[in-house]
Amino acid sequence: MTVTSSSALPSSITVSGHGLVQATPDYFTINLGIEATQATVREAYAQAGDALNAVSTTLLAHGVARELISSSALNVRVETRWQEGSGSVVTGYTVSSTLAVSLRYDQGAEDVIAAVVDTGNNNVRITGLTPVVSDPTAAQDAARAVAWADARRAAELYAQLAGRSLGEPLQIVEGQISDSAPRPMMARAAKAFDSSPMAIEPGQSSITMTVQVTWLLN
Repeated sequence: MTVTSSSALPSSITVSGHGLVQATPDYFTINLGIEATQATVREAYAQAGDALNAVSTTLLAHGVARELISSSALNVRVETRWQEGSGSVVTGYTVSSTLAVSLRYDQGAEDVIAAVVDTGNNNVRITGLTPVVSDPTAAQDAARAVAWADARRAAELYAQLAGRSLGEPLQIVEGQISDSAPRPMMARAAKAFDSSPMAIEPGQSSITMTVQVTWLLN
């Protein structure tokens, strides 16, 4: 918390307040990596395409809206190995793509992911999960109220220590909103031991707000 006095505004005090509240994410975005390696680009592309189509079909069959599924990167990587006397030798090609899917925690997300893992088998990698609060407005307003109370409490204390009383606010400047999303446990994209769903917990997102307020001193 910082406190300053302003020469441009005599008999005033400027205080920064901070507010933090917790909000529960209601959905998350998961990245599904589709990857296939074959001897030729055509074969790798075909296998990756089959896996991608199978995963998309499974998502749609489990009630995931088409607009919540988006594909991004499409990459082709040359696989090589070092061979004595020949140097680097091409051994195959890997074609990869990524699907970003939005799922709600309260709509059987674990079952959807387990079905995707079963469908894509070894061609699917779960590469990332980002929890999201779809409407953070209420949490942001609550953080604003906490930040305001924090700033006013400090300003009143400093005014009292200076033998003054707090007057009207002259200037209010809001800081940047900070949302630190949790990284909860997620399902593994592997069937080696068990294909049953692994619980996905939403955790809590921390919504932080700062405000800088200048008050008159009476």
